[in-house]
Amino acid sequence: MQTDREKITYQIGERIRRYRAVRGMSQETLAFASEINPTYLGRLERGEKCPTVDTLYKLSSGLKIPLSELLDISAEIQPSSTEAMHRIVRALDGLSEKQAVEIAAVVEQIASMLKN
Repeated sequence: MQTDREKITYQIGERIRRYRAVRGMSQETLAFASEINPTYLGRLERGEKCPTVDTLYKLSSGLKIPLSELLDISAEIQPSSTEAMHRIVRALDGLSEKQAVEIAAVVEQIASMLKN
């Protein structure tokens, strides 16, 4: 019988594997991008090892998703919007609130034009 920790470890491993697959990345490619050992990544994906917060952060960076997305085991994986949102958030980093609001208005206008 699995403990809650084992279930969560398995679910996080499954999320890592699914995000990697959606992005068309091999284990080796993700391991390299995340600066972790490919063998260790395989064990994480199979739920054999419980990742540290540092490892999860490295993996989320390698996958180009926010750490919260990787940890949200209750949510479905939405790769297209997730990557786009992550890129937008990173682009806004370091800007003033006023600048971010102005950029948001431009993005809204572009999205509106594309929908029509």
